[in-house]
Amino acid sequence: MPRLRLLAIALLACFVLSNGAAQTADEQPKTQPNVPAQYMATAFGESPSVVVRVFDLKVYVQELTSDGDIDELASTLRHKGQDGLVSALENIKSNKGRIASNGFVGRGMRVVRTRPTKDSGQHIVLATNSRIMDRALRRLDCSTSDKIVIVELDVDKDGKGTGSYAPLCQVKFNEKNELEVEHCCPVRLYRLANVYRQK
Repeated sequence: MPRLRLLAIALLACFVLSNGAAQTADEQPKTQPNVPAQYMATAFGESPSVVVRVFDLKVYVQELTSDGDIDELASTLRHKGQDGLVSALENIKSNKGRIASNGFVGRGMRVVRTRPTKDSGQHIVLATNSRIMDRALRRLDCSTSDKIVIVELDVDKDGKGTGSYAPLCQVKFNEKNELEVEHCCPVRLYRLANVYRQK
C-alpha cells in the first residue's frame, strides 16, 4: 500500500518532527509558509470493496502549531500511545485549521504543520482527533474507539498540487521507531486531486 506508506512518512516529517529535525538550517529551502490560506481539492476514495463518492474538500490553514507543542505530542504518542495522543489533542483549546466538504460546517483540525519543499512549494499536514458517531461508519465495521484524522497537501509555489485525506486511522511508532498509519474502514484513504490555493 504505497500511498499509506507515503502518508506515514508525511506525518512523521511534519506532524512529529520539529522543523529542522529532518534537515539542517542550511539545507532547508527558504520558502515561507502561506498562512492563513484556503485550499480547494477534489477527493476520490481509494477502496476495492465499496462504491465511493467523489466530493469537493475545502482545507483551511489558519495558523501553525509550534515546535514545542509538536514535541509534546510526539512524546505523548511514544509513551502513552494513541489514546494518550487523542486525549492531548482534545485538550488543545483552539483549532489551527479546518476541513469541510460541500454543505457541511466541517471539522476543526488541532494540528497544522508546513514544511518547505525544494521547488519552493509547501508540504502541509493537518491532524486532529475524531470520535466515531456516524452510524454509517459503524455499519462499515469501524472500531468504536477514537481515531486520528490526517490531511496532507503537496503544493507548488502557486499553491497547486495533490494530497490525501485519511478520515479514520490509528498512528503508532513500531519497533524500528517508524511511524505507522493503520486504517479501520473500507475507505482507507481519499486521494486529493486538483488542489489549488483560493486565497
